[in-house]
Amino acid sequence: MISPTQIKSLIKSTCEKMGEKFASDDAVTLVHETGLVESGYKYLRQLGDGPAKSFYQIEPASCVDSLVHYLKHRRSLMGMCAEASMVDLKHWQSYDEKLWSDILEKNIAAGIVHCRIKYWRVPKPMPNTLEGRAKYWKKYYNTDQGKGTEEKYIDTVREYL
Repeated sequence: MISPTQIKSLIKSTCEKMGEKFASDDAVTLVHETGLVESGYKYLRQLGDGPAKSFYQIEPASCVDSLVHYLKHRRSLMGMCAEASMVDLKHWQSYDEKLWSDILEKNIAAGIVHCRIKYWRVPKPMPNTLEGRAKYWKKYYNTDQGKGTEEKYIDTVREYL
């Protein structure tokens, strides 16, 4: 597993490059915990044959959804995402899921950015307790169809952090 201190530092600096409003302590903690629960900071590909990539287990289709329905209409933010991830802006303007699958697997910062954007788009305030973050993650990130549970989130975070 990656050093918790180092990955949290990378999350913080990446989110700051997206803009200060993306880098609150609560947001950094939520992204950090999401990677821990989703992959244990061990896996860049979904186990089995699923499409999810990165420590944050993001499906390329979710990336494209954020690009088409959110970032496309926020060019300045798209540019900051490109800079924060060190991925050329032309790729942020691409809706090619295969391309995003490759980027997510090979670029930690791109996974952080997409994870943060996914949470940013949630129309509810971000919680500041472990239990609140577990519920928020399950509802808005893992979803009802996901195999994760709030209990797994809490247990994993308590065990490793």
